[in-house]
Amino acid sequence: MNNSSYFFYNINMKTFYKLILILYIFTLLFAPISIHIAVSLILLIALKWIPYTIYRIEYLLYIYLSQVLGSVYGFYLFPYYDKCIHFLSGCLIVLIANKYLKPYQLPSKIFYIFINTIEMSIAFLWEIFEYCGLVFFQHDASRHFTTGVHDTMQDMIVSMIGGLIITYLIYKFPSCIDSLYISQQDTQMTTSQQSHT
Repeated sequence: MNNSSYFFYNINMKTFYKLILILYIFTLLFAPISIHIAVSLILLIALKWIPYTIYRIEYLLYIYLSQVLGSVYGFYLFPYYDKCIHFLSGCLIVLIANKYLKPYQLPSKIFYIFINTIEMSIAFLWEIFEYCGLVFFQHDASRHFTTGVHDTMQDMIVSMIGGLIITYLIYKFPSCIDSLYISQQDTQMTTSQQSHT
């Protein structure tokens, strides 16, 4: 990317991020009062520690779809909405694992297995979290009483499929994926921060 491309990329990403944040908060203003609103607002605190605009956008979109629309507005009652969110989580986790593990220059086969292992481990831990909600708080997010283990297995499989699709895209189009996560401003910010330490 040349300098003008970086400039427009940064402006577009920042504008998009601000629009999503406004939509997020605006949607909560008209939400029915519930504990989910507090959770949705608490999840915004993590934005403070996310360094890159593209990751902020991904995080914000994910918690908007899963927490605000899914939990606050009850979209999880729609058929397959839960599966779409699990698919998206698999995609995002592999993208993030790719970004943070790429500098270690692992052999390619080990690298692709490892980023998917991370994704599956997080999917597994999430299902444990849902099960703990059932055991300790009688909140059946895993739909244990209606589907048995089918919902849990389907959630993990769908998440794995999302991760595998993104892994294939990373393998087939590495420069395209990398260009989404590298911007001049982010690079300058990192260099600036390193010079102060």
